[in-house]
Amino acid sequence: MIELSCKECVSMAVRRILQMENPDDLSVLRKRSSPVTKFDSELRKLVEDMIETMREADGVGLSAVQVGDLRRVVVMEMPGKYEQDEDGNQIEVSPPKLYVMINPEITKVSHDRIPMQEGCLSLPGRYAEVPRAPWVEVRYKDLNGKEHKLLAEEQLLSQCIQHEVDHLDGILFTERIVDWSTFRDERQNQKKSRFPLPRSKKIDLPDELLASRR
Repeated sequence: MIELSCKECVSMAVRRILQMENPDDLSVLRKRSSPVTKFDSELRKLVEDMIETMREADGVGLSAVQVGDLRRVVVMEMPGKYEQDEDGNQIEVSPPKLYVMINPEITKVSHDRIPMQEGCLSLPGRYAEVPRAPWVEVRYKDLNGKEHKLLAEEQLLSQCIQHEVDHLDGILFTERIVDWSTFRDERQNQKKSRFPLPRSKKIDLPDELLASRR
């Protein structure tokens, strides 16, 4: 496992997330990303910055194109499980799971479609129902270039993979909306985080990069 020291954490950067409502940003977001061919320290730095940026924005997923980099790179973090103690405090039962996927490709997908509430860090505060498959199988590489396959049966993970792979293909979630009556603008409302407890400031990347637990 690669654990960044506090000194190394200082070098990580929160990058600007491109916004759909900015015409220049939108032109980039609509571009198809290219496969990664070099698995080097520069790619690792991009991934570390993306994780930091995703956490700062309180998101569960981020694609490289959203920070202006047209490589097929995705990071995701699924919330852990939490319970309340007798004093009403949140207790972490199982930690969040961090996923890093290089050149992800959905190889199998459920025939079913379920309307799922969806938003995007590139369009903050706006949500709508988007039909998504409840499970997918994805093939991808880790930061070392090793290939992996994952069956994502958890609905949120499956949804997030589909959303982020769409980004890599230049497709925005607004293009997947079927029923526009479900579209909501909640920018005036306080966002409820999926993560009741603060997320780690460290980035621990296992060599396999299937999932990092903190």
